[in-house]
Amino acid sequence: MKSFVKQKGSARAIFLLAVALSAIALFALSFVRGEGMINLLARVITQFVVPLNALIMFGFAVIVSLVVGIFAHYYLFELKHELVYDGRLATHLAKLLNATDRPLEQRIASARDLLRKDRTLFGQILQRFLAEKGFENDRPGKVWQSVQDEEFERVKRNLMYFSLASVLAPAMGFLGTSVGMVAAFYEISIQDTVTPADLAVAIQIALITTVCGLVIKTFSMLLKTMVVHSVGRREDQIGVAYQQLFDF
Repeated sequence: MKSFVKQKGSARAIFLLAVALSAIALFALSFVRGEGMINLLARVITQFVVPLNALIMFGFAVIVSLVVGIFAHYYLFELKHELVYDGRLATHLAKLLNATDRPLEQRIASARDLLRKDRTLFGQILQRFLAEKGFENDRPGKVWQSVQDEEFERVKRNLMYFSLASVLAPAMGFLGTSVGMVAAFYEISIQDTVTPADLAVAIQIALITTVCGLVIKTFSMLLKTMVVHSVGRREDQIGVAYQQLFDF
């Protein structure tokens, strides 16, 4: 506990030292160059606005690729019917486990043998259910639901990337717009004459990243909604398969 508190205190001290050094460096640079800090920052931003916007657009491309890749992963692997549920095997297992002419231990052992080659999500849930002695539990439905929830939490873990994209893309877009506006007004401030057309072009260029960020956010949320809906249908399908095990 003392070690944790010491590490936490060290991290806070390093953070405060970094903030102090950054502030001192800015004040010193502003003093040496003989210009206000705001003007200094505006000039620096103006010099790097083109590579920064290029970096933001590259980040948009990475985010779109990530979102499309995760979406394809769900529909090619996680939610593909053949990898979620095998109806014929489930029916056979239901007959086997509900047969009353054999002891329960033998039926469970036979079911485990059949499940060794099953790589579907339903098979994995059933294997865990049998390993936790779900049939022998007073409330087997609760055991099954617990196992199913844990397995689907694993399935849903990649949904965080959709949420990350929907937050990160607009933030990057607003950053690009803010940087572009600062650069545009700085250029305007150092020119003798500025026409409304020049101002309109500068603002138009600055707003492009915001538009791109909002489009990517909408695209990400749409794909996430489709995946969440499909995951819900798979959960219902697994629930029906569980009912078949007891109501066959």
